[in-house]
Amino acid sequence: MPDLGGLPKRLFTSWRGDVLVAGLLAAWAVGYLGLAAARGNGQWTALLFALPFAATVAVRRRWPVAATGVACAVLLGAQPLGVTAILNGALGTPLLSVLFLLSYTLGTETGAAAGLAGTALLAVCAQIAGGGFSPVAEMITFGPWLAGRVVLSRRRLAEQLRARNDELRAEQEAFAEESVRYERARIARDLHDVVAHCLSVMVVQASAGQRMTDSGEVAEVLESVVATAAQAQTEIGRLVELLADGPTAGASPGLAMVGELVHRASGTGLIVNCRFLGDCDRLDAAASQTAYRVVQEALTNAFKHAPGAPVDITIHGEDSGVTVDIVNAAPRESPAALARSGGGYGLAGMLERVHACGGSLTSGPTATGGWQVSSALPAHLSREPGEPVAHDRG
Repeated sequence: MPDLGGLPKRLFTSWRGDVLVAGLLAAWAVGYLGLAAARGNGQWTALLFALPFAATVAVRRRWPVAATGVACAVLLGAQPLGVTAILNGALGTPLLSVLFLLSYTLGTETGAAAGLAGTALLAVCAQIAGGGFSPVAEMITFGPWLAGRVVLSRRRLAEQLRARNDELRAEQEAFAEESVRYERARIARDLHDVVAHCLSVMVVQASAGQRMTDSGEVAEVLESVVATAAQAQTEIGRLVELLADGPTAGASPGLAMVGELVHRASGTGLIVNCRFLGDCDRLDAAASQTAYRVVQEALTNAFKHAPGAPVDITIHGEDSGVTVDIVNAAPRESPAALARSGGGYGLAGMLERVHACGGSLTSGPTATGGWQVSSALPAHLSREPGEPVAHDRG
């Protein structure tokens, strides 16, 4: 519903309001002279004064100096037209608003010198048209001009404040960006100091355990721990550089690393079958890394929530992109305490990664009691991904 409360303000602060005022003044002049003619004392010559004088109001905002010049010329022609007497009566009273509006416009729309000269000329011409000195002419010309100068100064001050606010807003945004960069660098330092240190200790201790044990099975498990910790160290390094806005060291893990990921998962006792179909090299680096993370998180979830259940991984390359399907069977053993670890953000993180690559991801239980994760990644990066639905297990 339109705002009717602000309609009068918008009307009388625009050229439409000026045209309306000019029309009302012209209608008043025609109506007044028509009534006077009906009484037998009409003087239609006054329209040669009233109509152009009222018309100056309609153009005062766009051409204030020209409108003032026309008004002065019309005032000076009042005596030659012989309408001075009738203008000093009821006909001329509403027309005094023209002097008011023109003087105010000279104060708000022109320079100080030009506006003051035009206002003084209007006052003199009004005195001549009135046939004698009257303080009313000075009051309705110089008073509005001064008011217009005050409004103009306030308007310029408001523009300066608006420009300063824009500068402050830009400075705040720059400060916020700098704060984000600083916080990212701080998180990167903390991440490196805490997590990378712990992983280094794991690698050292697992390596020492390999040298101390005589059991081949235990040595194989410790070797798997060393390899996993070393891979985690490498990925932590990449994450630290990403947070610190630094260059990425080495190639990011992608589909080429899925085989190694499956090998490590099999070393933990998980039964994993992986198949590559079609051309799976159609993804860019970001989408390829996302596919790797999808497989990694799905295997982690299967290890936590479905111990002993086989996992089937199918990576299918097509013209439009690559689809990744990970399906695990129903759990064969009761989930251990590891199933309660984590913050429940696994699939949510996957979903964000797939979103960023313009793909789609769905997940949910299968008819046989297992779990399925399916992701479709386009060959080219899209900035407006759809809104897939996922159910997170953790």
